[in-house]
Amino acid sequence: MRVLMLSWEYPPRIIGGLGRHVYHLSTSLASLGVKVHVVTKDHPGAPMYEESKGVHIYRVVNYPPDIPQEDWVPWVLQFNVALLERAVGLLNDIKNISVIHAHDWLVAHAAASLKHAYRIPVVATIHATEYGRHQGHLPGPMNRIIHQIEWWLTFESSRSICCSKYMHDQITEIFELPCDKVDIIPNGIDAESFKKDISIDLYRKKYAPPGSKLVFFVGRLVYEKGVQTVIEAMPLILEKIEDVKFVVGGSGPHMNQLISLVRELGLEESVTFTGHLDTDDLFAFYKIADLTVVPSLYEPFGMVVLESMAMGTPTIVADTGGLSEIVVHEETGLMFEPGNPKSLAAAILRILSDEKLAKRLSRDAMAYLGDKYNWNRIATRTIEVYRRAIREYEYQPRTLKLCPPIPDEAIS
Repeated sequence: MRVLMLSWEYPPRIIGGLGRHVYHLSTSLASLGVKVHVVTKDHPGAPMYEESKGVHIYRVVNYPPDIPQEDWVPWVLQFNVALLERAVGLLNDIKNISVIHAHDWLVAHAAASLKHAYRIPVVATIHATEYGRHQGHLPGPMNRIIHQIEWWLTFESSRSICCSKYMHDQITEIFELPCDKVDIIPNGIDAESFKKDISIDLYRKKYAPPGSKLVFFVGRLVYEKGVQTVIEAMPLILEKIEDVKFVVGGSGPHMNQLISLVRELGLEESVTFTGHLDTDDLFAFYKIADLTVVPSLYEPFGMVVLESMAMGTPTIVADTGGLSEIVVHEETGLMFEPGNPKSLAAAILRILSDEKLAKRLSRDAMAYLGDKYNWNRIATRTIEVYRRAIREYEYQPRTLKLCPPIPDEAIS
């Protein structure tokens, strides 16, 4: 079986969890004998073509490299043209591609065009939705366009994959997808990679002085990740435990607002922003942290939860989305009410003040991971979806069908 994957990120280009997902899925598929060809965005220092762990990676140049947010959709269209230019030559040379696997709306135009030009079925993984990112609202024209492109990708796809029951229910409702066209396959964790030794002395001296407690967050800094809730909870935590540090790993468009909130609350000595973290940095922070917090307002899955569990770090998550499908409250972690600083502060204080509870949650979480989130298992299930898409595929010319109307309450 030969698969063409389209993704806007692939290591070393990592923007969020999507890039790591595509990497682990593609390398696991390759280890099972699938011929995987990934076409993706370029990255400084990365070759335009390479074969790594059995995966053929082709990178495309897209200009301009840095764009303001309001020009995001036009940039994506240019990126899809670059994807098409590379993929057409690739398909003409390789022949016998069985499936096109598209990851999110950012590659929808290229995926649909290749499907119709070469009559190859498309499988789409929907990692998140614009509707969900904005908590059921589409505040502007750009958001509505993205929503329509997401719907169009699912319409053009033979099968759609999502990572949780929460996402299954969301996309079948908002995109009016038949339930039997959607497969739930969770994200995975490479548990072995989290067992390597990392020197943490320098990190501890810099971020966690002797006697202090460290709360850790990592992720893209956007509003829906909920970092503001942790910052708002910090004064309540510091009233009970004086020396608590909150380390924020990652970058994103919401950073300046978060920094302003820290200043407004006088928390400059208690909150640190690290910027982007490479793998070694990430592992080190998991090791020195007293707990990891995942405070998302919207979260289709939550890779950070699996990483934190694999590292043996106690984990607190918002009771929302796919997070509540991973964490068992009081058994493998603690949950709190999304967006509620008091609820979050209470959960954090419980773990920071109860070492026995922290150790039990960590131990039970590591045991819980088991085989459920194993990448080979996930790759095997993905191959089954490919086979079903191939078996059931019957080419049909483009037909006129309109995106379901956006509910009035979603427009704000």
